Amino acid sequence: MPQKKAELEYHLKIFPYTDERKGEQGHVFELITVKEFKTFKYDILVNVSVDNDTIYFTIHGISPPQFSIPEHGPATFTKAVSNLRGTYDIIVSKLNGPQTTYTVTFTPKKTVLKGRGKRSFIQLETTHKE
Repeated sequence: MPQKKAELEYHLKIFPYTDERKGEQGHVFELITVKEFKTFKYDILVNVSVDNDTIYFTIHGISPPQFSIPEHGPATFTKAVSNLRGTYDIIVSKLNGPQTTYTVTFTPKKTVLKGRGKRSFIQLETTHKE
């Protein structure tokens, strides 16, 4: 039986930021669902850890927002990580589910996608492509 192609569920956008107040540079990771919800903009529950040259994102699911203002749109998760320099593997996985690995190079001014795994449930977008 042929293997079923993974259906795109998430976009992971990575872009640099500078906190002028703290004098700190880093990168913002923004995870967004492809699906839009009609009643609330849900929060995506994600565990993030950085270990040497690997950044792990484990998606645990979604939850209703803390403030229940009716609003439609995708579920989101945003995390800023400071002081990333060099090449890292980014491993994104769903709890007890599939996982995908991307290779990304970080500089203070840009994020460059270097390599990616096979088609998966997540699409990574950076400021520059190589």
